[in-house]
Amino acid sequence: MTEQQTPKYEGIQFYDHIGVLDNFATNEFCDSLIDLFEFWYTKKYFKNERSDENKVTSIDGHDFTLDHFNDGQSQFPQGGMGRKDHQLYLEICDCTMTAEVNKVIGLAFEEYVKEYKGLVSDADPVSSWTVKLQRTDPGGGYHVWHCENGNFLYRDRVLTWMIYLNDIPPESGGGTDFYYQKRTFHPKKGTVVLWPAAYTHMHRGAFLTGEQSKYIATGWFIREPGNVTEKEISDKRQMKLEE
Repeated sequence: MTEQQTPKYEGIQFYDHIGVLDNFATNEFCDSLIDLFEFWYTKKYFKNERSDENKVTSIDGHDFTLDHFNDGQSQFPQGGMGRKDHQLYLEICDCTMTAEVNKVIGLAFEEYVKEYKGLVSDADPVSSWTVKLQRTDPGGGYHVWHCENGNFLYRDRVLTWMIYLNDIPPESGGGTDFYYQKRTFHPKKGTVVLWPAAYTHMHRGAFLTGEQSKYIATGWFIREPGNVTEKEISDKRQMKLEE
């Protein structure tokens, strides 16, 4: 990829509790995440169909399930829920880069909680572990209105984060629509967006047209007490890599 100078970050902007940090992640950082995604994808460690065994090709002798490498269309039975994208859980492949992403997101979180201090409590902390890289090709996306903690399994998600890893022209769509806020944010390389995981911020991916794929990194800040399920999943992914 051609190196470009990263524009200067000039502070967080808020839109109905949605925090937007333009130019927060550097171009080099975004490019490295895209390269990582494509490296694993071209190694064909993805499976596009469900199987009875739910297995994916081994990596260094370890087998991983579709929960780690997904075609978004296969996330739901019969390809339901209007999803079509490609996903990679980074912590299963690169613990070092996962930590780097969470370091960047941690800094963005610090900016966010300057405005919303109620999110921070020594007795009830929140943390980000999972990093999901995602590629949406033209014609794809997740077009169903949803929130990020609308399932009992994900009840401890407090705040959603996302990094746009490349630019998409507004005329090509591919933005993030927010239902109640009546806002759309268009993919801009290096922009970090944070928003509440609750039903107040129902959202969806806008249809992507043109010839360019959209790349994002995304994850969640999770309330730690009672957060056994997602933390255990993330820990197990990292343990498998370190075995």
